[in-house]
Amino acid sequence: MRSIVLAAVPLLALAALLLLPGLLIGPSLDPSVFTQVAGAMREGATLYVEAWDHKPPGIYLLLAAAQTLLPFLDPWLVTWLVTLLATTGSGVVLLRTLRGLGVGPVAAMLGAAAAVAAMSQYLTALGGGLTESVAVLPMAVGLHLALGDVRSPARAVTVGALLAFSVLLSLPMAPAAVVVGLAVAIQAVRVARWGEIAGLVAGGLAPVAVVVAWLIATGAWDAALDAILGYAAAYRAANADLGARLSAPVVTWTLLSYLYLIVPAALGAVRAVRDPGARRQAVVIGLAWVILSLVLVALQGRFFAHYAIPLALPLGLLAGMGFQRLGVLLSRARRPLVRAGLLAPFLAALLISVAAALAGGRMEWLPVWRDHERSERVAEAIRASTGPDDAIWVWGNEPQLYLGAQRSVATAFSYLYPLVTPGYTTPTMIQATLADLEADPPALVIDAGSRAPGVVGFQQLLIPRPLTSDGRDLDILDPLRDFVGERYDEAATVDGWVIYALRVATP
Repeated sequence: MRSIVLAAVPLLALAALLLLPGLLIGPSLDPSVFTQVAGAMREGATLYVEAWDHKPPGIYLLLAAAQTLLPFLDPWLVTWLVTLLATTGSGVVLLRTLRGLGVGPVAAMLGAAAAVAAMSQYLTALGGGLTESVAVLPMAVGLHLALGDVRSPARAVTVGALLAFSVLLSLPMAPAAVVVGLAVAIQAVRVARWGEIAGLVAGGLAPVAVVVAWLIATGAWDAALDAILGYAAAYRAANADLGARLSAPVVTWTLLSYLYLIVPAALGAVRAVRDPGARRQAVVIGLAWVILSLVLVALQGRFFAHYAIPLALPLGLLAGMGFQRLGVLLSRARRPLVRAGLLAPFLAALLISVAAALAGGRMEWLPVWRDHERSERVAEAIRASTGPDDAIWVWGNEPQLYLGAQRSVATAFSYLYPLVTPGYTTPTMIQATLADLEADPPALVIDAGSRAPGVVGFQQLLIPRPLTSDGRDLDILDPLRDFVGERYDEAATVDGWVIYALRVATP
Protein backbone atom coordinates (compact mmCIF):
# COMPACT_ATOMS: atom_id res chain seq x y z
CA MET A 1 0.00 0.00 0.00
CA ARG A 2 2.81 2.41 0.86
CA SER A 3 4.36 1.93 -2.59
CA ILE A 4 1.03 2.67 -4.25
CA VAL A 5 0.66 5.91 -2.29
CA LEU A 6 4.21 6.95 -3.10
CA ALA A 7 3.58 6.32 -6.80
CA ALA A 8 0.21 8.06 -6.76
CA VAL A 9 1.44 11.35 -5.27
CA PRO A 10 3.64 12.51 -8.19
CA LEU A 11 1.17 11.21 -10.76
CA LEU A 12 -1.68 13.00 -8.99
CA ALA A 13 0.33 16.23 -8.89
CA LEU A 14 1.18 15.95 -12.59
CA ALA A 15 -2.43 15.27 -13.60
CA ALA A 16 -3.77 18.06 -11.36
CA LEU A 17 -1.33 20.58 -12.82
CA LEU A 18 -2.19 19.74 -16.42
CA LEU A 19 -5.94 19.55 -15.74
CA LEU A 20 -5.95 22.82 -13.76
CA PRO A 21 -7.08 24.96 -16.74
CA GLY A 22 -10.39 23.12 -16.54
CA LEU A 23 -11.02 24.70 -13.17
CA LEU A 24 -9.74 28.10 -14.24
CA ILE A 25 -11.70 28.48 -17.47
CA GLY A 26 -14.58 26.05 -17.00
CA PRO A 27 -15.76 23.00 -18.91
CA SER A 28 -15.86 22.56 -22.67
CA LEU A 29 -19.03 21.52 -24.54
CA ASP A 30 -19.15 17.77 -23.86
CA PRO A 31 -18.29 17.88 -20.13
CA SER A 32 -20.87 20.64 -19.68
CA VAL A 33 -23.52 18.38 -21.17
CA PHE A 34 -22.47 15.35 -19.10
CA THR A 35 -22.51 17.38 -15.91
CA GLN A 36 -25.83 19.04 -16.68
CA VAL A 37 -27.53 15.78 -17.70
CA ALA A 38 -26.28 14.05 -14.54
CA GLY A 39 -27.73 16.89 -12.48
CA ALA A 40 -31.05 16.63 -14.30
CA MET A 41 -31.15 12.89 -13.57
CA ARG A 42 -30.64 13.62 -9.87
CA GLU A 43 -33.72 15.84 -10.06
CA GLY A 44 -35.79 13.03 -11.59
CA ALA A 45 -35.34 13.50 -15.34
CA THR A 46 -35.31 10.35 -17.48
CA LEU A 47 -32.07 9.93 -19.40
CA TYR A 48 -32.43 10.20 -23.20
CA VAL A 49 -36.14 11.11 -22.87
CA GLU A 50 -36.20 14.21 -20.66
CA ALA A 51 -32.43 14.81 -20.58
CA TRP A 52 -30.92 14.08 -24.00
CA ASP A 53 -27.41 13.24 -25.02
CA HIS A 54 -25.91 10.59 -27.26
CA LYS A 55 -23.23 8.88 -25.17
CA PRO A 56 -23.66 5.47 -23.48
CA PRO A 57 -25.32 5.75 -20.06
CA GLY A 58 -22.26 5.00 -17.92
CA ILE A 59 -20.90 8.54 -17.72
CA TYR A 60 -24.22 10.06 -16.63
CA LEU A 61 -24.81 7.37 -13.99
CA LEU A 62 -21.28 7.80 -12.64
CA LEU A 63 -21.49 11.59 -12.46
CA ALA A 64 -24.98 11.50 -10.95
CA ALA A 65 -23.65 9.16 -8.25
CA ALA A 66 -20.63 11.41 -7.66
CA GLN A 67 -22.84 14.50 -7.38
CA THR A 68 -25.03 12.66 -4.90
CA LEU A 69 -22.00 11.74 -2.78
CA LEU A 70 -20.64 15.30 -2.93
CA PRO A 71 -23.74 17.54 -2.99
CA PHE A 72 -21.89 20.36 -1.23
CA LEU A 73 -19.49 20.83 -4.18
CA ASP A 74 -20.11 22.60 -7.47
CA PRO A 75 -21.19 19.97 -10.04
CA TRP A 76 -18.38 20.88 -12.43
CA LEU A 77 -15.82 20.53 -9.65
CA VAL A 78 -17.22 17.04 -8.99
CA THR A 79 -16.79 16.12 -12.64
CA TRP A 80 -13.25 17.50 -12.65
CA LEU A 81 -12.33 15.51 -9.53
CA VAL A 82 -13.67 12.32 -11.12
CA THR A 83 -11.38 12.94 -14.10
CA LEU A 84 -8.41 13.68 -11.85
CA LEU A 85 -8.85 10.51 -9.81
CA ALA A 86 -9.47 8.33 -12.87
CA THR A 87 -6.41 9.68 -14.69
CA THR A 88 -4.20 9.24 -11.64
CA GLY A 89 -5.58 5.77 -11.04
CA SER A 90 -4.84 4.79 -14.63
CA GLY A 91 -1.25 5.94 -14.19
CA VAL A 92 -0.82 3.96 -10.97
CA VAL A 93 -2.26 0.80 -12.54
CA LEU A 94 -0.01 1.22 -15.58
CA LEU A 95 2.99 1.60 -13.29
CA ARG A 96 2.12 -1.63 -11.49
CA THR A 97 1.59 -3.40 -14.81
CA LEU A 98 5.04 -2.35 -16.01
CA ARG A 99 6.62 -3.48 -12.76
CA GLY A 100 4.88 -6.82 -13.16
CA LEU A 101 6.46 -7.14 -16.61
CA GLY A 102 9.91 -6.75 -15.11
CA VAL A 103 10.42 -3.07 -15.95
CA GLY A 104 12.58 -1.22 -13.44
CA PRO A 105 11.08 1.43 -11.12
CA VAL A 106 12.54 4.44 -12.93
CA ALA A 107 11.52 3.30 -16.42
CA ALA A 108 8.10 2.25 -15.16
CA MET A 109 7.52 5.64 -13.54
CA LEU A 110 8.63 7.41 -16.72
CA GLY A 111 6.19 5.35 -18.79
CA ALA A 112 3.34 5.97 -16.36
CA ALA A 113 4.09 9.70 -16.08
CA ALA A 114 4.32 10.05 -19.85
CA ALA A 115 0.91 8.40 -20.24
CA VAL A 116 -0.66 10.57 -17.53
CA ALA A 117 0.73 13.71 -19.17
CA ALA A 118 -0.67 12.65 -22.56
CA MET A 119 -4.09 12.01 -21.02
CA SER A 120 -4.09 15.28 -19.04
CA GLN A 121 -2.70 17.87 -21.46
CA TYR A 122 -5.27 20.46 -22.47
CA LEU A 123 -5.16 19.54 -26.16
CA THR A 124 -6.59 16.10 -25.41
CA ALA A 125 -8.32 16.42 -22.03
CA LEU A 126 -9.77 19.94 -22.49
CA GLY A 127 -9.41 20.51 -18.78
CA GLY A 128 -11.27 17.34 -17.76
CA GLY A 129 -14.74 15.84 -17.86
CA LEU A 130 -14.45 13.72 -21.01
CA THR A 131 -15.72 10.15 -21.12
CA GLU A 132 -12.43 8.72 -22.37
CA SER A 133 -10.56 10.06 -19.35
CA VAL A 134 -12.79 8.10 -17.00
CA ALA A 135 -13.16 4.97 -19.13
CA VAL A 136 -9.40 4.41 -19.29
CA LEU A 137 -9.25 3.38 -15.62
CA PRO A 138 -11.37 0.20 -15.78
CA MET A 139 -9.61 -0.68 -19.04
CA ALA A 140 -6.22 -0.23 -17.36
CA VAL A 141 -7.25 -2.59 -14.57
CA GLY A 142 -8.59 -5.09 -17.09
CA LEU A 143 -5.31 -4.97 -19.01
CA HIS A 144 -3.34 -5.41 -15.79
CA LEU A 145 -5.32 -8.55 -14.94
CA ALA A 146 -5.06 -9.86 -18.50
CA LEU A 147 -1.25 -9.66 -18.36
CA GLY A 148 -1.01 -11.08 -14.84
CA ASP A 149 -0.05 -14.56 -13.77
CA VAL A 150 -3.34 -15.50 -12.14
CA ARG A 151 -5.60 -17.63 -14.34
CA SER A 152 -9.08 -18.39 -13.05
CA PRO A 153 -12.76 -18.03 -13.97
CA ALA A 154 -13.04 -15.32 -11.29
CA ARG A 155 -10.32 -13.29 -12.99
CA ALA A 156 -12.03 -13.74 -16.34
CA VAL A 157 -15.36 -12.56 -14.90
CA THR A 158 -13.67 -9.48 -13.47
CA VAL A 159 -11.90 -8.68 -16.73
CA GLY A 160 -15.13 -9.07 -18.72
CA ALA A 161 -17.02 -6.77 -16.35
CA LEU A 162 -14.26 -4.14 -16.45
CA LEU A 163 -14.14 -4.15 -20.25
CA ALA A 164 -17.92 -3.80 -20.49
CA PHE A 165 -17.97 -1.02 -17.90
CA SER A 166 -15.29 0.85 -19.84
CA VAL A 167 -17.32 0.69 -23.06
CA LEU A 168 -20.49 1.71 -21.21
CA LEU A 169 -18.57 4.83 -20.21
CA SER A 170 -17.13 5.57 -23.65
CA LEU A 171 -17.65 3.83 -26.99
CA PRO A 172 -14.11 4.65 -28.22
CA MET A 173 -12.94 2.04 -25.71
CA ALA A 174 -14.53 -0.72 -27.82
CA PRO A 175 -11.32 -1.54 -29.77
CA ALA A 176 -9.42 -1.93 -26.51
CA ALA A 177 -12.15 -4.14 -25.09
CA VAL A 178 -12.01 -6.38 -28.15
CA VAL A 179 -8.22 -6.70 -28.03
CA VAL A 180 -7.93 -7.32 -24.29
CA GLY A 181 -10.89 -9.69 -24.29
CA LEU A 182 -9.43 -11.70 -27.17
CA ALA A 183 -6.09 -11.89 -25.36
CA VAL A 184 -7.75 -13.46 -22.33
CA ALA A 185 -9.83 -15.79 -24.49
CA ILE A 186 -6.84 -16.98 -26.50
CA GLN A 187 -4.92 -17.73 -23.30
CA ALA A 188 -7.85 -19.79 -22.04
CA VAL A 189 -8.30 -21.69 -25.30
CA ARG A 190 -4.64 -22.67 -25.45
CA VAL A 191 -4.92 -24.53 -22.14
CA ALA A 192 -8.55 -25.60 -22.62
CA ARG A 193 -9.83 -23.59 -19.65
CA TRP A 194 -13.37 -23.23 -20.87
CA GLY A 195 -14.53 -21.93 -17.52
CA GLU A 196 -12.51 -18.79 -18.16
CA ILE A 197 -14.22 -18.29 -21.52
CA ALA A 198 -17.61 -18.61 -19.85
CA GLY A 199 -16.51 -16.26 -17.08
CA LEU A 200 -15.28 -13.64 -19.54
CA VAL A 201 -18.57 -13.69 -21.44
CA ALA A 202 -20.66 -13.68 -18.27
CA GLY A 203 -18.66 -10.83 -16.78
CA GLY A 204 -19.03 -8.78 -19.93
CA LEU A 205 -22.76 -9.38 -20.23
CA ALA A 206 -23.62 -8.66 -16.59
CA PRO A 207 -23.13 -4.83 -16.62
CA VAL A 208 -24.78 -4.57 -20.02
CA ALA A 209 -27.78 -6.57 -18.83
CA VAL A 210 -28.16 -4.38 -15.75
CA VAL A 211 -28.05 -1.18 -17.81
CA VAL A 212 -30.48 -2.53 -20.43
CA ALA A 213 -32.90 -3.60 -17.70
CA TRP A 214 -32.66 -0.14 -16.13
CA LEU A 215 -33.30 1.60 -19.45
CA ILE A 216 -36.32 -0.60 -20.12
CA ALA A 217 -37.66 -0.04 -16.60
CA THR A 218 -37.39 3.73 -16.96
CA GLY A 219 -38.99 3.71 -20.41
CA ALA A 220 -35.83 4.99 -22.06
CA TRP A 221 -34.75 1.97 -24.11
CA ASP A 222 -36.05 3.12 -27.50
CA ALA A 223 -34.85 6.68 -26.90
CA ALA A 224 -31.42 5.37 -25.88
CA LEU A 225 -31.02 3.35 -29.08
CA ASP A 226 -32.14 6.33 -31.12
CA ALA A 227 -29.70 8.69 -29.39
CA ILE A 228 -26.66 6.40 -29.21
CA LEU A 229 -26.97 4.65 -32.57
CA GLY A 230 -29.22 6.91 -34.62
CA TYR A 231 -27.42 10.14 -33.84
CA ALA A 232 -24.01 8.51 -34.33
CA ALA A 233 -24.97 7.38 -37.84
CA ALA A 234 -26.37 10.79 -38.75
CA TYR A 235 -23.35 12.56 -37.31
CA ARG A 236 -20.99 10.38 -39.33
CA ALA A 237 -22.94 11.16 -42.51
CA ALA A 238 -22.86 14.88 -41.69
CA ASN A 239 -19.07 14.67 -41.42
CA ALA A 240 -18.66 12.95 -44.78
CA ASP A 241 -17.64 16.11 -46.64
CA LEU A 242 -16.15 18.28 -43.88
CA GLY A 243 -14.63 15.71 -41.54
CA ALA A 244 -11.21 15.31 -43.16
CA ARG A 245 -10.71 19.06 -43.64
CA LEU A 246 -11.75 19.91 -40.08
CA SER A 247 -9.69 17.05 -38.62
CA ALA A 248 -6.38 17.70 -40.39
CA PRO A 249 -4.95 20.35 -38.01
CA VAL A 250 -6.16 18.47 -34.92
CA VAL A 251 -4.56 15.25 -36.13
CA THR A 252 -1.27 17.05 -36.74
CA TRP A 253 -1.09 18.73 -33.33
CA THR A 254 -2.19 15.58 -31.50
CA LEU A 255 0.32 13.36 -33.28
CA LEU A 256 3.15 15.78 -32.56
CA SER A 257 2.11 16.18 -28.91
CA TYR A 258 2.30 12.38 -28.54
CA LEU A 259 5.71 12.13 -30.20
CA TYR A 260 7.55 11.96 -26.85
CA LEU A 261 5.46 8.87 -26.10
CA ILE A 262 5.63 7.33 -29.56
CA VAL A 263 9.44 7.32 -29.82
CA PRO A 264 10.11 5.25 -26.67
CA ALA A 265 7.04 3.13 -27.44
CA ALA A 266 8.53 2.21 -30.80
CA LEU A 267 11.81 1.25 -29.13
CA GLY A 268 9.97 -0.81 -26.53
CA ALA A 269 7.87 -2.61 -29.14
CA VAL A 270 10.88 -3.50 -31.30
CA ARG A 271 12.76 -4.94 -28.33
CA ALA A 272 9.97 -6.57 -26.31
CA VAL A 273 8.31 -8.30 -29.28
CA ARG A 274 11.25 -10.72 -29.18
CA ASP A 275 10.78 -11.44 -25.48
CA PRO A 276 8.81 -14.50 -24.36
CA GLY A 277 5.61 -14.55 -22.34
CA ALA A 278 3.76 -11.52 -21.02
CA ARG A 279 6.09 -8.87 -22.45
CA ARG A 280 5.54 -10.04 -25.99
CA GLN A 281 1.83 -10.33 -25.30
CA ALA A 282 1.83 -6.74 -24.05
CA VAL A 283 3.37 -5.57 -27.33
CA VAL A 284 0.78 -7.44 -29.39
CA ILE A 285 -2.08 -6.07 -27.30
CA GLY A 286 -0.69 -2.54 -27.41
CA LEU A 287 -0.15 -2.46 -31.16
CA ALA A 288 -3.51 -4.09 -31.93
CA TRP A 289 -5.24 -1.62 -29.60
CA VAL A 290 -3.70 1.36 -31.39
CA ILE A 291 -4.42 0.01 -34.88
CA LEU A 292 -8.05 -0.86 -34.19
CA SER A 293 -8.63 2.52 -32.54
CA LEU A 294 -7.30 4.30 -35.62
CA VAL A 295 -9.59 2.20 -37.81
CA LEU A 296 -12.57 3.25 -35.67
CA VAL A 297 -11.60 6.91 -36.00
CA ALA A 298 -11.38 6.53 -39.77
CA LEU A 299 -14.86 4.99 -39.84
CA GLN A 300 -16.26 7.87 -37.80
CA GLY A 301 -15.09 10.33 -40.40
CA ARG A 302 -13.75 12.98 -38.02
CA PHE A 303 -11.00 13.15 -35.41
CA PHE A 304 -11.05 15.00 -32.12
CA ALA A 305 -7.96 15.16 -29.93
CA HIS A 306 -9.70 13.48 -27.01
CA TYR A 307 -9.99 10.31 -29.11
CA ALA A 308 -6.25 9.92 -28.41
CA ILE A 309 -6.69 9.75 -24.63
CA PRO A 310 -7.18 5.94 -24.54
CA LEU A 311 -4.11 5.45 -26.76
CA ALA A 312 -1.91 6.88 -24.01
CA LEU A 313 -2.35 3.64 -22.07
CA PRO A 314 -0.93 1.16 -24.64
CA LEU A 315 1.68 3.69 -25.73
CA GLY A 316 2.69 4.23 -22.10
CA LEU A 317 2.97 0.48 -21.64
CA LEU A 318 5.29 0.17 -24.63
CA ALA A 319 7.14 3.36 -23.68
CA GLY A 320 7.95 2.00 -20.23
CA MET A 321 9.65 -0.96 -21.86
CA GLY A 322 11.34 1.43 -24.26
CA PHE A 323 12.74 3.54 -21.42
CA GLN A 324 14.08 0.38 -19.85
CA ARG A 325 15.84 -0.51 -23.10
CA LEU A 326 17.22 3.02 -23.36
CA GLY A 327 18.65 2.68 -19.85
CA VAL A 328 20.43 -0.52 -20.84
CA LEU A 329 21.88 1.09 -23.97
CA LEU A 330 23.08 4.13 -21.99
CA SER A 331 24.74 1.93 -19.41
CA ARG A 332 26.66 0.14 -22.14
CA ALA A 333 27.77 3.31 -23.89
CA ARG A 334 31.22 4.42 -22.78
CA ARG A 335 31.64 7.61 -24.73
CA PRO A 336 29.66 10.79 -23.95
CA LEU A 337 29.09 11.37 -27.66
CA VAL A 338 27.40 7.98 -28.02
CA ARG A 339 25.20 8.67 -25.02
CA ALA A 340 24.25 12.04 -26.46
CA GLY A 341 23.36 10.35 -29.73
CA LEU A 342 21.13 7.87 -27.92
CA LEU A 343 19.33 10.59 -25.96
CA ALA A 344 18.97 13.02 -28.88
CA PRO A 345 15.85 11.46 -30.49
CA PHE A 346 14.06 11.32 -27.14
CA LEU A 347 14.92 14.89 -26.19
CA ALA A 348 13.97 16.15 -29.65
CA ALA A 349 10.66 14.31 -29.46
CA LEU A 350 10.02 15.81 -26.01
CA LEU A 351 10.70 19.36 -27.21
CA ILE A 352 8.48 18.91 -30.26
CA SER A 353 5.69 17.44 -28.13
CA VAL A 354 5.78 20.28 -25.61
CA ALA A 355 5.64 22.87 -28.37
CA ALA A 356 2.80 21.06 -30.15
CA ALA A 357 0.85 20.56 -26.92
CA LEU A 358 1.09 24.27 -26.16
CA ALA A 359 0.19 25.36 -29.69
CA GLY A 360 -2.61 22.85 -30.12
CA GLY A 361 -3.85 23.42 -26.58
CA ARG A 362 -4.05 27.15 -27.24
CA MET A 363 -6.16 26.44 -30.32
CA GLU A 364 -8.64 24.56 -28.10
CA TRP A 365 -8.24 26.74 -25.02
CA LEU A 366 -9.01 30.18 -26.42
CA PRO A 367 -12.61 29.51 -27.58
CA VAL A 368 -13.48 27.77 -24.30
CA TRP A 369 -11.98 30.60 -22.27
CA ARG A 370 -13.82 33.27 -24.24
CA ASP A 371 -17.13 31.42 -23.91
CA HIS A 372 -16.53 30.87 -20.21
CA GLU A 373 -15.88 34.55 -19.59
CA ARG A 374 -19.02 35.48 -21.49
CA SER A 375 -21.07 32.74 -19.80
CA GLU A 376 -20.08 33.94 -16.35
CA ARG A 377 -21.30 37.45 -17.06
CA VAL A 378 -24.54 36.26 -18.68
CA ALA A 379 -25.12 33.73 -15.87
CA GLU A 380 -24.87 36.55 -13.33
CA ALA A 381 -27.56 38.49 -15.21
CA ILE A 382 -29.77 35.39 -15.36
CA ARG A 383 -29.47 34.75 -11.63
CA ALA A 384 -30.33 38.39 -10.92
CA SER A 385 -33.58 38.27 -12.92
CA THR A 386 -34.86 34.73 -12.20
CA GLY A 387 -35.53 32.49 -9.22
CA PRO A 388 -33.84 29.17 -8.43
CA ASP A 389 -36.89 27.24 -9.62
CA ASP A 390 -37.14 29.04 -12.97
CA ALA A 391 -36.10 27.27 -16.16
CA ILE A 392 -34.24 28.90 -19.02
CA TRP A 393 -33.54 27.91 -22.62
CA VAL A 394 -30.27 28.59 -24.43
CA TRP A 395 -30.42 28.87 -28.21
CA GLY A 396 -27.08 27.55 -29.39
CA ASN A 397 -24.48 25.12 -28.09
CA GLU A 398 -23.42 26.68 -24.79
CA PRO A 399 -24.65 24.25 -22.12
CA GLN A 400 -22.16 25.58 -19.58
CA LEU A 401 -24.55 28.52 -19.18
CA TYR A 402 -27.04 26.26 -17.38
CA LEU A 403 -24.31 25.26 -14.92
CA GLY A 404 -23.12 28.80 -14.37
CA ALA A 405 -26.64 30.19 -13.94
CA GLN A 406 -27.72 27.21 -11.81
CA ARG A 407 -30.98 27.02 -13.72
CA SER A 408 -32.70 23.99 -15.25
CA VAL A 409 -33.25 23.35 -18.96
CA ALA A 410 -36.70 24.02 -20.34
CA THR A 411 -36.51 21.19 -22.90
CA ALA A 412 -34.83 17.80 -23.20
CA PHE A 413 -31.95 19.40 -25.11
CA SER A 414 -29.26 21.42 -23.33
CA TYR A 415 -27.72 22.19 -26.73
CA LEU A 416 -29.19 22.40 -30.22
CA TYR A 417 -26.97 20.14 -32.35
CA PRO A 418 -29.46 17.26 -32.17
CA LEU A 419 -32.15 19.58 -33.51
CA VAL A 420 -30.15 20.55 -36.62
CA THR A 421 -28.49 17.29 -37.67
CA PRO A 422 -29.52 16.01 -41.13
CA GLY A 423 -30.66 12.41 -41.02
CA TYR A 424 -31.52 12.61 -37.32
CA THR A 425 -33.65 15.68 -36.68
CA THR A 426 -37.32 15.30 -37.61
CA PRO A 427 -40.35 17.61 -37.50
CA THR A 428 -41.68 15.37 -34.73
CA MET A 429 -38.66 16.24 -32.56
CA ILE A 430 -39.21 19.94 -33.20
CA GLN A 431 -42.88 19.64 -32.29
CA ALA A 432 -42.05 17.71 -29.11
CA THR A 433 -39.59 20.43 -28.13
CA LEU A 434 -42.21 23.07 -28.87
CA ALA A 435 -44.70 21.19 -26.69
CA ASP A 436 -42.22 21.26 -23.79
CA LEU A 437 -41.79 25.00 -24.20
CA GLU A 438 -45.53 25.64 -24.42
CA ALA A 439 -46.31 23.46 -21.41
CA ASP A 440 -43.95 25.41 -19.16
CA PRO A 441 -42.47 28.48 -20.90
CA PRO A 442 -38.96 29.28 -19.66
CA ALA A 443 -38.47 32.55 -17.84
CA LEU A 444 -35.69 33.56 -20.23
CA VAL A 445 -34.46 32.56 -23.68
CA ILE A 446 -30.82 33.37 -24.38
CA ASP A 447 -29.53 33.64 -27.95
CA ALA A 448 -25.99 32.30 -27.57
CA GLY A 449 -25.59 31.38 -31.21
CA SER A 450 -22.90 33.97 -31.98
CA ARG A 451 -20.53 36.22 -30.09
CA ALA A 452 -22.60 39.33 -30.90
CA PRO A 453 -25.92 40.15 -32.61
CA GLY A 454 -25.62 39.79 -36.39
CA VAL A 455 -22.16 38.23 -36.26
CA VAL A 456 -21.50 34.92 -38.02
CA GLY A 457 -22.52 31.92 -35.96
CA PHE A 458 -25.07 29.17 -35.37
CA GLN A 459 -28.61 29.09 -36.74
CA GLN A 460 -30.23 32.46 -36.12
CA LEU A 461 -33.01 32.92 -33.63
CA LEU A 462 -34.78 36.26 -34.22
CA ILE A 463 -31.85 38.44 -35.28
CA PRO A 464 -30.46 37.54 -38.75
CA ARG A 465 -26.77 36.54 -39.01
CA PRO A 466 -24.43 34.82 -41.47
CA LEU A 467 -24.10 31.11 -40.73
CA THR A 468 -21.16 28.80 -40.28
CA SER A 469 -21.54 25.04 -40.55
CA ASP A 470 -19.81 21.81 -39.57
CA GLY A 471 -22.37 19.73 -41.45
CA ARG A 472 -25.10 19.96 -38.81
CA ASP A 473 -27.09 22.69 -40.50
CA LEU A 474 -30.63 21.38 -41.08
CA ASP A 475 -33.00 24.25 -40.41
CA ILE A 476 -36.58 23.28 -39.58
CA LEU A 477 -36.61 25.45 -36.47
CA ASP A 478 -39.26 28.01 -37.47
CA PRO A 479 -41.88 26.69 -34.99
CA LEU A 480 -39.41 27.37 -32.19
CA ARG A 481 -38.57 30.80 -33.54
CA ASP A 482 -42.28 31.62 -33.77
CA PHE A 483 -42.76 30.57 -30.14
CA VAL A 484 -40.02 32.92 -28.97
CA GLY A 485 -41.12 35.77 -31.23
CA GLU A 486 -44.73 35.59 -30.10
CA ARG A 487 -44.15 35.30 -26.35
CA TYR A 488 -40.87 37.01 -25.53
CA ASP A 489 -39.47 40.52 -25.57
CA GLU A 490 -35.83 41.46 -25.93
CA ALA A 491 -34.72 42.37 -22.43
CA ALA A 492 -30.96 42.86 -22.58
CA THR A 493 -27.77 42.08 -24.43
CA VAL A 494 -24.97 40.92 -22.13
CA ASP A 495 -21.55 40.59 -23.70
CA GLY A 496 -23.07 39.91 -27.11
CA TRP A 497 -25.69 37.35 -26.07
CA VAL A 498 -29.28 38.54 -26.38
CA ILE A 499 -31.63 37.74 -23.49
CA TYR A 500 -35.35 37.49 -24.15
CA ALA A 501 -37.80 37.65 -21.24
CA LEU A 502 -41.23 36.02 -21.13
CA ARG A 503 -43.80 38.68 -21.89
CA VAL A 504 -45.98 39.59 -18.92
CA ALA A 505 -49.64 39.13 -19.71
CA THR A 506 -51.67 42.33 -19.42
CA PRO A 507 -55.10 42.23 -17.72
